[in-house]
Amino acid sequence: MKILLHIILFVSVASFAQNTTTESLIVIHYDQSKKVELGQFIYRYNFVNNVYAGREQIMSIEGRKLGKDYVRCDVGNNTLYKDRYLISGIGNIIDLQEKKVLHDGSAKLVRCSNDSIIFYTNDIFKGKYYSFYDLKNNVYSEIKNLTFRPIIGQDVEFDRTKSPYKLLYYPQNKPKVVLLDDAGHGGVSSKDKKADIPIYWVDNNTFIFPNIKITDLEGSIVKYNIATKTSKVIGTFNSTANVPATYQLVNSVDCYIEFYFKNKLYCINPAKETMLTSNFKEVDKNFSVEVEPKPKGRAVYYKGKEIGRYHFDLKNFKATENHAVLVKEIIMGDESYQQGMSVYNVTNSKWESVDGEEVASLVGWIKK
Repeated sequence: MKILLHIILFVSVASFAQNTTTESLIVIHYDQSKKVELGQFIYRYNFVNNVYAGREQIMSIEGRKLGKDYVRCDVGNNTLYKDRYLISGIGNIIDLQEKKVLHDGSAKLVRCSNDSIIFYTNDIFKGKYYSFYDLKNNVYSEIKNLTFRPIIGQDVEFDRTKSPYKLLYYPQNKPKVVLLDDAGHGGVSSKDKKADIPIYWVDNNTFIFPNIKITDLEGSIVKYNIATKTSKVIGTFNSTANVPATYQLVNSVDCYIEFYFKNKLYCINPAKETMLTSNFKEVDKNFSVEVEPKPKGRAVYYKGKEIGRYHFDLKNFKATENHAVLVKEIIMGDESYQQGMSVYNVTNSKWESVDGEEVASLVGWIKK
């Protein structure tokens, strides 16, 4: 009888372990006791079988050291890789499992591939080069092969020394070529800090970029072909919203390329040379959110059905198969203030408030 009971208990425990699902939300909070160092805490908010089971502090980091940026998870877009590695917006690498900083250098993340994380540096002092971090051996190395290109496209950049900007092309082992004498003004009359101007490569010879007017209120999307040395305007954008101008060209879930400008989203098809305003952003196959905020907030949809309306920043919405999370805000005039996080549970179709001090970055979900 005792043997039978032990077998039943073993099977029950094994079955429970197999059926237990744990998803964790990675969140960066500021350390208010270390404001000078821009101290930050990395937290894991755990959800076991779709029930919030509390949070745990993974580690603390310093955003600035000796007056310079060190590990900054509070700027740019953070990336989670293999449910273990956090790549910060400036190119630091943090091992969430071992709870340590693997790489404190800064560079632009290009892509992750197997055990390699590839970066690109374009620095006035260091020059231009690719580098990679080997996760298997924990080694950082520069890539000496001058012809190495981990993504499609060629060496093109803006000369922003004066307005209008020039668009320059650097062929391999050849003098630079001026592709355009007038590649826009980058919103030089704006009082805000000038944002980066993205270039999105469609293939090895064709790319698109935003040609920005003197103000940061309008511009156009230009398609350029290096092989034929031709350019074409495929759409225009504009917004008078009282928010800093930012420009992003990224891959999309539901359209070919997404272009983000202030409080607007445009869907671009470079092959058909079309550009349309989109009122909704498809986060994944289930969740979508309203792009332009209304007086009562942005609407959130699950499989096409509205499930709530909140004030939140688009970058502060992250979804997974079983949950979605957003950082709630209260709007007072032109100012906004965080009001904690709200998590949507797909299983019971309900929102749950989760308290938390000021969120520096809502990184995303991992499987624990």
